[in-house]
Amino acid sequence: MDIITKCSLFVAEISLKLDKTSYMKKLTDREIAIMNVLWDGEPMSMRDILERLPEPQPHFNTVSTFVRRLESSGMITHRELGARFFLYEPAVSREKYAEMINKESVNRFFGGSYMEFISCLVEQQEVSVEELKELIKMVEKK
Repeated sequence: MDIITKCSLFVAEISLKLDKTSYMKKLTDREIAIMNVLWDGEPMSMRDILERLPEPQPHFNTVSTFVRRLESSGMITHRELGARFFLYEPAVSREKYAEMINKESVNRFFGGSYMEFISCLVEQQEVSVEELKELIKMVEKK
């Protein structure tokens, strides 16, 4: 399979769910919106989460369902502050989640080759020469 075909498949797959065998599931758009609220703030109540979600805001019960799913999948945790009052916070950092998604995608579409992945980004003009120079500096520092 040539690099262009791999690139096209990679870009198409990003919006699709990854298989259930990965240790961390790929989040839906709604789940990512909730996680972004939690990643950007301090521990917060269900109401706080709802108020910070972008418009159109879903119903309280819908957010509650998504929060429970995120908690059962290990993405968030809660602390009970009183009867039926909980504060939610991320159990997985934004960086850790992004790392997992990136590794899974590179393994799936580029056979684990980051060189092929970067080549794909260059071919699609997603990475500038300046950004590539910065990447080289980062690699040289390690």
